[in-house]
Order: sequence, then structure tokens, then C-alpha cells
Amino acid sequence: MAETIQLASRTGEVKIKPDQDMSLFTTFRIGGPAEFMARVTDRAQVEAALEWVEKMDLPVTSIGGGSNLLVDDSGISGLVLAVRASGKAAEAMIEVEDDMHQVRVWVPAQMPISRLGHVSAERGWVGLVWCAGLPGVVGGATVNNAGAHGGEMIDHLDSVDVLRLPDRSFERWPAARLAASYRYTVLKYAPRPRDVVVLGATFVLPKGDPAELERQAREFSEWRKQAQPTGACAGSVFTNPEGTYAGYLIDQAGLKGRQVGGVKISELHGNFLVNTGKATAADVREMIQMIQDEVYRQFEIRLVPEIEQVGGR
Repeated sequence: MAETIQLASRTGEVKIKPDQDMSLFTTFRIGGPAEFMARVTDRAQVEAALEWVEKMDLPVTSIGGGSNLLVDDSGISGLVLAVRASGKAAEAMIEVEDDMHQVRVWVPAQMPISRLGHVSAERGWVGLVWCAGLPGVVGGATVNNAGAHGGEMIDHLDSVDVLRLPDRSFERWPAARLAASYRYTVLKYAPRPRDVVVLGATFVLPKGDPAELERQAREFSEWRKQAQPTGACAGSVFTNPEGTYAGYLIDQAGLKGRQVGGVKISELHGNFLVNTGKATAADVREMIQMIQDEVYRQFEIRLVPEIEQVGGR
């Protein structure tokens, strides 16, 4: 096996590790090996890893918390850049401009999205409390225009900071450049490997009552614990069709509990697939196709996958 490569950055050492099992870096716990993997916690470390990969002339696949992601069983070629940090470390990087009625908040891409929901509630920032309890990080949530409880990332998003590949030039995109809509941005559907890495996002948030916002955050977190499965899953698999819900259609089609290989439709929520222990990406793709076919047969509605599939050699 090739040896780990160690790179220096202004904020600490970056380790480029070969042949890393991607099932350890996704919430689905599925996926073959990354040719190379680097875990980075800030912009300096991102730049050091990208400088190395440019010299090696390898493709880059950036990921956040690993939710809403299905990695192919054959793995991923090139470098996988996992941009993530602990909630405490990421919270220390938040930058705030405060005035009488609102705040302008810059949040690093590696900030856990659930922690952002709770932090915003504690500080009395309105507009992001719906994030409480969600998996993933701010970078991935921004790319996917994640949302819940009637809110989504684009609602209060002002701009997104990115590094362009391969020259690592910095750009600040206005939110409109994402052309965001329900679970869609131009970044999410850009072909992999993408030519940008998200560094952070700026939100403009009204001020509110911290006590009320914290109550909402606790309520949302508790609801998710009761209504959605825990364990190895990727979050919602399908977007909701107009006027109805994917989970409801899957339930009405009698598919809850159905299993293909090592993947099972949650009996708690029909729009969640659970890895029972040995699921493969092939199992998940077969299950997605089966669900789509059966729901269409019964209701003439074609469900659209929300989960992103990456990799393949």
C-alpha cells in the first residue's frame, strides 16, 4: 500500500491518505475506496491539498458530512476532499456583523448544519432554526439547497465563497448565481468532478427571541428523532412531488419494510433507506428503481431521487 503523504499548511498538517474506505465517510456507510483522501478543516488546508492534487493532475471530489450521498462500490478516482470540522471548532470561525435589526453571518463550509441551527437559536438569529437535528455540513447543505419545516438554505443566503479549480482562485458568488429552487442549485447538478470547492456561506438574518427560537430548535430535533430512522441512512431519498410527499406515496404503495440485498425501506418513514449492515451501492440503485417503478405503476407519479450518486472507475 502507498504511504500517507504529509503536507504543510498555515494551520496545520494535511495528510493525504491512499485507498480510504468511503463507507467510513458517508452516513449511508456504503462505498468503495477513494484513491486518495484528505480531511481538511479550513481554507489553508483546502489550498494545500488542492496545490498537491494540481501537481499530481488528479480529479477532485469534495464532500461535506457525507449525508445525501451514495458512493459507487468501485470507489472514487483521484482525491476526495472531506471538508469537515467539529461543531466547536467551526463555531469559532463564524464571523458576525451586527446592527440593530439583523446580523450578517459568515459560516464556514465545514460547520455541522445541526449545530448552526442551535447556534442561531441561542444567539437569537431568525431563519436557520429549521437546521437543528439535520445531518451534514453547511457546504453540502448550500450546494443541495437543503431545507425542512418550510425553510431552506436559499431563504436567507447572501453569498457563497468558493475556490476555483485548478488555479485555486477565490470567488464570492451572490446567492442568485446558484439559481436555487427546491433541492436544486447549479452546483448540485454540475458534472462531477466539479470545478469549485465551497469554503463558506454568508447569511443575512433578522433578530428574534432566543428563548422562542431555542424552543423551536428542541422541538425540531425531537421530531426528527421520533419521525425519522437513526442508523446508517442518507436522509430523504426522493424529492417530494408537487402536492404530495414521497414518503406518503411509498407508504401507500405498500413498500415500507421492503428489502433489496442489504438495504431496507424504513418502516418508520418511507422516504428513508436503511443500510442493515452489508448494503452495497448496487442494492440501493436497485431499490430506487423498484420504488420508482412501483409508485409510477400505482399512482402515475415518477419519483425523482434527491440523493447524489458519485464515483465509479
